[in-house]
Amino acid sequence: MKLSQILYRQHIGFMFKKHWIIQGKRVPFDTGVENALKARGIPVEDALEFVKEKPENRERVNIVGPFEQPAPLDENHPDYKDRPCYTLKHNNLLLEGLSQAQVLTKTIVAENRLPQRIEELAEVSAPKAVHENVKKAILSANVFDCEQKKLPKIRDPERPAYTFPRILGITDKRRNQILTNRLVQIVERCSDTDSTLSRFVLNDIESHTVFDKEDDLIQFQDKSNILVTSNKPISHDIESDIPFVEIPDLHPIKYTITLPEEHFYEEVSKYPIQPTVNIKHPHTTWLHFNSTKVGNLYETPATAAQIHGRSLTHAFTVASAYAKQIYGEDVKDLPKPVYINCIQTDGQQYHFGVLELKTLNVNGTEGTKNIWYCKNDMKMYDSSRYFSGMPVLENYNPKVYEYINAFYNF
Repeated sequence: MKLSQILYRQHIGFMFKKHWIIQGKRVPFDTGVENALKARGIPVEDALEFVKEKPENRERVNIVGPFEQPAPLDENHPDYKDRPCYTLKHNNLLLEGLSQAQVLTKTIVAENRLPQRIEELAEVSAPKAVHENVKKAILSANVFDCEQKKLPKIRDPERPAYTFPRILGITDKRRNQILTNRLVQIVERCSDTDSTLSRFVLNDIESHTVFDKEDDLIQFQDKSNILVTSNKPISHDIESDIPFVEIPDLHPIKYTITLPEEHFYEEVSKYPIQPTVNIKHPHTTWLHFNSTKVGNLYETPATAAQIHGRSLTHAFTVASAYAKQIYGEDVKDLPKPVYINCIQTDGQQYHFGVLELKTLNVNGTEGTKNIWYCKNDMKMYDSSRYFSGMPVLENYNPKVYEYINAFYNF
């Protein structure tokens, strides 16, 4: 190939980089000027030190911001305690599920049974137009909402190395929030004015309860996605001649397994509504099971028993915090039982429960016990999706709404 002017040309940027590399490897040599100046008593300073800015002694000013900075988590923190506290939070699940929840709360269980008054109210069928509105609410939460976010990765146990394409859609948190709020609105529209005016509907309400069991200090920190309160405490007619599931023996597992220890906590329970409010009594608490947020410490799929146990501990948290606000922090056997209704849902499966809280003395398995009525695994529908370009709701179960309506109007 003949050399031409085109081939002789060089990229000026490439040439500059190469030249910089070569010049950067040059080693400075001693010229003897420094020694000569020092011999004559002339001070010599390093050029790099000479050009540095001298730090000034400036007074530190505390700038007032929108909020105070949190105190560091050390032994000087105001909430630090030497005694560890076993903590169950809103997103945690118990390893043994309902059995462990029974031991922690000293509760016996009436399975697949609710109080008689609830069952009677659930037998009354709502008008057809109401169920049509419920179907529209289900489609609005699962199909018609405009949220488009990355959904969890799809995993196939038979092909663990296969990577499925990511799917955009409506998150489980958004679906549950829309559907629950719509159902509460439908129930309120169908209820009489007296019932509606005697209720408060509160969103994302936190409750804390702290109690001793044997030699351990335990606290439950939970959040009601919807808390319905009433102007007077509710009361159920409890049957005594029905079979109960007694408190099991977890040996060799201890009841505090999977409950992490914490040293930063408050030894006072917290009910979210002040005692001066008239409509403060807990009526029904709604709990969302979002599989992307709720899980156990071992990151295994949640079992049915763990989900059912979460309903019991949640209802116990709200009811015990309310009882301690009324009767004091050190109350054991309550002068009058506290009742609370609980509904847990993942948007498709519904778990209904009623807790009769009679004691906060949860030591041992003898003496006064709390009672938990539950009806689990009621599916509202099989699927809600687009099929052949049309929104489709398959196998709608109207009985679920009848129970929701019965809980609200009790």
